[in-house]
Amino acid sequence: MTAIRLADTDANPNTVADPTWLPLSVNTAADPSYPGAHSTISAAGADVLSSFYGDAQRFSVSSPALPGVTRSFTSFNAAAEEAGLSRIYAGQHFRFDHTAGLGLGDDVARFVLDNALRPSHDSRGGAS
Repeated sequence: MTAIRLADTDANPNTVADPTWLPLSVNTAADPSYPGAHSTISAAGADVLSSFYGDAQRFSVSSPALPGVTRSFTSFNAAAEEAGLSRIYAGQHFRFDHTAGLGLGDDVARFVLDNALRPSHDSRGGAS
């Protein structure tokens, strides 16, 4: 939102400001743009779920925020990608926020999978 409203201050003669522009969501969240949180959380979740079930899982989701709308996906990563892109379309993020968020989410998932979601063992050395 800020980039469009202040486009005439970016030193690029090819951009034109629109000081009254609003995204379809009317306003943007008061949180940092970089990295994209939806992208980060979604990528981490997709990676963890994929490690257990494989990425190619078909599923559908709906939301009370959009009554009657159902989104269907062919993989966890496709859903993560769309979640992050939705924030670009809502005027909250730039593509580089999304890309950085996906990378950070992948890193977080790898750390969790390597350090926290490991088999536990009882005192006899067997899985518990």
